[in-house]
Amino acid sequence: MFKLDSPLMNFLNKVADIMILNLLFLVFSIPVFTIGAAFSAAYYMGFKMVKNEETYIVRGFWKAFKENFKQGTAIWLILLVVFGVLVADYRIIAYSGIEFAQWIRIAMTTVTVVVLMGVVFMFPLQARFINPVKNTIKNAFLMALSHLPTAFLLVVVYAVPLVFLYFVPQILPVIIVMGFGLVIYIKSFLLLRVFKKYEDALADRSQGASGETDSGADSGLFSESDRIERENKMVKVFRNGKFVEVPESSLKNDTNDQK
Repeated sequence: MFKLDSPLMNFLNKVADIMILNLLFLVFSIPVFTIGAAFSAAYYMGFKMVKNEETYIVRGFWKAFKENFKQGTAIWLILLVVFGVLVADYRIIAYSGIEFAQWIRIAMTTVTVVVLMGVVFMFPLQARFINPVKNTIKNAFLMALSHLPTAFLLVVVYAVPLVFLYFVPQILPVIIVMGFGLVIYIKSFLLLRVFKKYEDALADRSQGASGETDSGADSGLFSESDRIERENKMVKVFRNGKFVEVPESSLKNDTNDQK
């Protein structure tokens, strides 16, 4: 039961990893304006945890945080403005004393739901694909509309801890210790299933019959995307008396040079 590779130990290790991921997310979110980069880094590690590829969570999180800082922060600041406008509109409707038409309330609710469904895809896309900010935002909404059941489920996953907290306030310590990490892990599991077909399409595109990609062609949702790990996959090799991590692509280049 207590062997290192037993189901129980694997489960406990996964729980510990989720708690570490949760702590990292909370710590790196403290300045508030860094929440976008923290979300992106958390999803980067969440995807690795789901695929059992993680090695050092702290180092991987820090690496992803730095790589996604600029674009993750830009997306987060844009969302703050959008949510600020929505909150202001709701306050006007609720407290202005003006009787607004029913269609305005329905339109506001619809816009809010669409925004939330797009938002749940934004930082995962930022973590998984290389894109300009505008394309990441556009692709998030396109993907949400293309996968409505999954988008709705992802919103529900976010809402579940809040519902539990409302009815059982005593659960707050559990949410603080592992709530965010668990939500990100569950969402990563669901999102990878959606992303797979787009990643496969990108792989097929990059491995065309001629071995080259037509940069001017629009091949669909991720026409300007590329997998973030394609050139950055690290492998361990023995060099100069110790094991070091190097990009896998460099090993291929070394092999070609030796030939």
